[in-house]
Amino acid sequence: MLLFFGRGSAFSDAQNSAFFEPDGGLVLLDCPMSAFHALRRYAQSHTWNGIRVLVTHPHSDHIGGIPMLIHYAKHLLHIPVTVIVPTAELAGDLRFLIERLDGCKPADYTLLTVGECALPWLTAAVPVRHSEALDGRCFGYVLRIGGRDVVYTGDTSELTPFLPYLHRGALLYTEAACYDSGVHLYLDAVLPVLLRLLEEGTAVYLMHLDDEAAILEKISGTGLLPAPLWDETDRITGAGS
Repeated sequence: MLLFFGRGSAFSDAQNSAFFEPDGGLVLLDCPMSAFHALRRYAQSHTWNGIRVLVTHPHSDHIGGIPMLIHYAKHLLHIPVTVIVPTAELAGDLRFLIERLDGCKPADYTLLTVGECALPWLTAAVPVRHSEALDGRCFGYVLRIGGRDVVYTGDTSELTPFLPYLHRGALLYTEAACYDSGVHLYLDAVLPVLLRLLEEGTAVYLMHLDDEAAILEKISGTGLLPAPLWDETDRITGAGS
């Protein structure tokens, strides 16, 4: 359901960013600079009537490419960009970055809160605990894509807020950390829950990987899969293909 321009954590070469394409448009879940550069290559063989970016939280490995995307969409793609955030506070944060720090003009993009959107594929924004410095500004999303419920955790230290949305046939894209930092979802601790969700019929994909090789070894043979990557030959890689 989702493809990824990157599934790595903050210090990786391809930082976490997912996308899907409803009704002729492109929807990004976060946009680090690495995803912006991947999107430029993807755009060579794809066209859209607009781009929407759902922001999970304001760490630079999640929002760093948004201003450049706005410039690119205006001057080269000639399509509108809408940035969607869960709260008015986050809207203020993003406006400062986009306009004050990067110089985008207000007319070059649209900034909306989830409450101001009426999108058939956007079900809910779910507050989560992540970085203490960003308390109240970290969220995941529940989406409806192709008739299925899709849960995207963003960066989180807890899975509990998403459990009410998970059921047989749902898809869970959850971060998974090899190292126990206290601000990310530690795979060793959450593995029994993920395996139970698999048994109950939820498909589980792991993203925002801090040590991909170690995580792939831990999940080998379990049915858990890494989030599927888009590559430049338009094949899907890394999800059992």
